[in-house]
Formats: sequence, structure tokens, C-alpha cells
Amino acid sequence: MKDREALEALINQWVQAEGFEQKPELDVKIALLTFALEQLKHERRASDELVKFEEFTQCQVFPDTAKLIVSSPQFLKNVGTGTAAMQLQPPLLLFLLMHHRERFPVFDIIRLFIEKVRDRLEYLDFKKTKTGVTRCFTNARFAANVLRAYGLLKFTEREAYKTWELSLTGFLVAADIYQKRCTARTPWTVPAHEKLFNYDLLPEIRQACDAIQSYDQFVQRLASLCRPDAKVFTTFEPALIKAYALLPGYWATLNNPGINQKERQKASRDLVKKLESEAISEQFYDEFSQCLQINEMLSRISRSGNETNG
Repeated sequence: MKDREALEALINQWVQAEGFEQKPELDVKIALLTFALEQLKHERRASDELVKFEEFTQCQVFPDTAKLIVSSPQFLKNVGTGTAAMQLQPPLLLFLLMHHRERFPVFDIIRLFIEKVRDRLEYLDFKKTKTGVTRCFTNARFAANVLRAYGLLKFTEREAYKTWELSLTGFLVAADIYQKRCTARTPWTVPAHEKLFNYDLLPEIRQACDAIQSYDQFVQRLASLCRPDAKVFTTFEPALIKAYALLPGYWATLNNPGINQKERQKASRDLVKKLESEAISEQFYDEFSQCLQINEMLSRISRSGNETNG
């Protein structure tokens, strides 16, 4: 926001907060002013349509010494709708890997995930929809729905819609995203928007396993997330061999341009269901989860981000 410091000084002058000494002073004043204005708006029954969110984002805001001047734009532009749900897919997979063991409820996953990528989003992403939900929260849910539709997130009786959890294919993709981003200057980057004909998954996801050309490379990808002494790959070797045999068909389906999105989703999901019914059990998922080096991965991502901020 232009002239942010002047606006903060004006709010600091307008509002006197008493009894909130243990909280950040200016943030408390902004919160109290927001509540007071919302209550006034409610009591006056002011319409939400008087000034649209998109119009305000194009206004000129001039904080004066005693008043706030807001100037309407001469010509309104189409500012778009902010970050598309598809753009959130890769960082969401990374977040679910980093916080795999915590099994947060869906709302907490969305809230914590948006906080991670907040600096990469636009102000437009925080518009409240007519249902009262913040747009980026809705888009995170849309992103997860597409990932689940392709079998990258689990959907069993245990998960239902209570949480979002990676499947075997989800772990494979998330591992690739992690390896590419863990030393990046901005690990929580939201990729640029791409207009993809007939595809609703980004290439970063669809092509994540192109380099896996053998069973050993498949195991190596999973093992890259685990402790060096992990025995899960020996214990479940027969199941993993079966799973690997089914994966080429899955990736081919994911990248098949000859079918539409609905057909691709169903075929992909059916292959993952077959993989989990014939090879990968909940026991594998439980033991694999215990082998993950979550703390080490979080530390590495955190160091990368801190180096950038520094």
C-alpha cells in the first residue's frame, strides 16, 4: 500500500486503545477500528455493493494529518481475480509433506498454508466472497479437490473430508517439489499462471516423475525423504514392486492429451485405487510416515527462506 506509514500514523492518532497493553499497539488499534466500522456498517445497513473490492484496489488513498482522502479512479480496469487455484497446487503439496504427521483439520491446513504463501499472493486474493469466505481460502480448497481427484491426496474412510493427506503418488510428486525448492531463495513461491488447454494440473506436477525410469529410482525418490536407516523399503519390497509396475500407466494417463479432464481424473483415480487395493496398504503408509525426516526438511526449508529474508 502506498503511503502505508502515513495511514498507520493517522490510525494511531484516531484510536486510543485502553486495557490492551500486552498486545501490539498499532495492530490492536487497526482491529478495534475495523470492528467499530463493521458494527457501524451493520447498524446503518450499508450495502456491500456501494464500493466493490476491485474498485477500491484502484482508488488513490491519501492519508492527511487529520483525515483520509480516497479518490475514485477515472476509468475502472479489469484487475482479474488474483491467483488461480491451479497455481496453489505445488506449494500445497509441499506444505502437506512438511506437516504430514500433524494431521491438521482442513480449516487449519488452509489457514496455515495461506500464511506460508501469503507474501506471494495479491491483495485481490483476500477478497471476501458473497458467502463470506476469503477467496484464497476457497482456492486452496479447489486446489486440494483437484489433487484428490487425480489420486495425489488420499480419500479413504479415515481421511474423508476431515484432513488432506498425501497418497503414494502425492509423496512422489511432493518429494520432487521439495528437492527443487529446499535450497531455493523462495521455497514457497507460487508459480506463474499458465493457460493450459485441457489440463487442470500444472506441468510441475504432471512431469514430476519423468526422471523415474527404474524401480531403484522410484525407491530412491521415496527414500530421499526418509532416515538413512529406514527399513520400510525392505519390509514392503513386494508391495512396492507391484506399485511401481502400475505407476507408468498412471503418469501416462495424467499426461494424456487425448481425453478430457473428467475422463483423466476418473482414470487416474481408478489406477490409484487399484494401486492401494493391490499393493500399498495403510500399514505401509503408517510405517513410511514414521521414517520421514520431517524436522530436517522443515529446518532446511526454513533456512532457505531465512537466508532470503536476510
